[in-house]
Amino acid sequence: MDKNKIDTQTVYEMFEELNKKLDKQTNTPTEPIKPIQTQVDMTAINTVTERLENVIEEVKKPNIVEHQHRYTIDIASNWFFFSWVALVIVILGLFWAIANQRQTINQYKESDLKYRYIRMQGEANEESIYRLEQQFQYGDSIKIVRKQVEKYEELVKKQAERMERAKRDSEEVEKLKEDAESLKNGKQQKFYPI
Repeated sequence: MDKNKIDTQTVYEMFEELNKKLDKQTNTPTEPIKPIQTQVDMTAINTVTERLENVIEEVKKPNIVEHQHRYTIDIASNWFFFSWVALVIVILGLFWAIANQRQTINQYKESDLKYRYIRMQGEANEESIYRLEQQFQYGDSIKIVRKQVEKYEELVKKQAERMERAKRDSEEVEKLKEDAESLKNGKQQKFYPI
């Protein structure tokens, strides 16, 4: 026989033997496989689950991130020094402008009060102006002059209202007289109420 050729008869016999052995194993009654009952140590699993739950809780909490910014100012630097000097000069200039504006406003108020006082007096000669200037050097006399001027202006206003009322009353009386005369003469004229 050649080495290259395999005898099929021997292979066939080998298959037959295997087949018989398998039949014997399947025909023999085998005992049912019982599950192995072993107790598993759960402590390791419990500790792992507790750790996972703690990690999940930590993840659910909001994270608070604090940012700290630190700025340093070098007083020795030129720009810092000159910016502060410029700022102080601007502030002082604004204070001066405000004080000057206030002084101007107070002068306007005094001049207005002097004009109203002279109008109250009705005359403006040299002596009355000098006396008025002397009074304005004291704060108490300014208050007195202001009260006099306000009282005078109130009286003038009341007098003007009375004169206006008297003028309206006289015009109404004239109109009523005309209507009465026209009725006497027989002429009908439309009456317009006031």
